[in-house]
Amino acid sequence: MSPREKHIPDDAHRTSICLTAEDRAAIRWISEVRRGLRDKRTTTNDILVDALWYFLEQTEQKTKNDIRAIIPAPKEEETRQAKIKEMPRPSKKS
Repeated sequence: MSPREKHIPDDAHRTSICLTAEDRAAIRWISEVRRGLRDKRTTTNDILVDALWYFLEQTEQKTKNDIRAIIPAPKEEETRQAKIKEMPRPSKKS
């Protein structure tokens, strides 16, 4: 089995939520339907994010662009700094 490609953005923040048995059953059902359709978005995260955006668009009439407009853009320095990884120096063996 080949590893699944990364599909969560680097700027995503981990959070936790509580789901009831009915919630989990609904998510499992959606996941199975999507697997049957050969959709790659079958994880709990994918399903909840899709539901969030659907809710915002249908109920609140907000688009992704509307939401992006209220988020401050990251500073260029922060973006560049986040990509720098300091490598440990090798220890000298004599």
